Amino acid sequence: MAEEEIELKCTIELMGKPKEAVIDSLKKILSNVEENGKKLEIKEEKYAEPKEVKDGFYSSFADFKIKGNVVDLFGFVMDYAPSSIEVLTTKDTKLSITDMQALLNDLSGRMNEMDQRLKIFSGQTILLSQQLEELKKKIEKK
Repeated sequence: MAEEEIELKCTIELMGKPKEAVIDSLKKILSNVEENGKKLEIKEEKYAEPKEVKDGFYSSFADFKIKGNVVDLFGFVMDYAPSSIEVLTTKDTKLSITDMQALLNDLSGRMNEMDQRLKIFSGQTILLSQQLEELKKKIEKK
């Protein structure tokens, strides 16, 4: 496994309601990152005050630094999709063929899973639209 540590500065954004839940949720996300069994260290967490976006929904973000090896950081990025990532370390990182293969297979697997979910969602949307049209026709007949 690639053991060289890399440090990133990241931002994760979140929207929700009520206002108080937004920061609590961001804190839980960062707590989960450190507790998920990977060797990742989070420090210098800063949370933005939630701002109302629309209809009682609030938006906020957390800026933080995260340190770990390439493989664990790759997993973090795939799991939490930070909106901003800045690499802070200057060392070159080397990956073994095994690590590169694992990362690419993980990426491919996650993309296939997202594709499958999108297809299911799309099919459900089409089905619901058809059912809605049928209900409209029945209502118009009455």
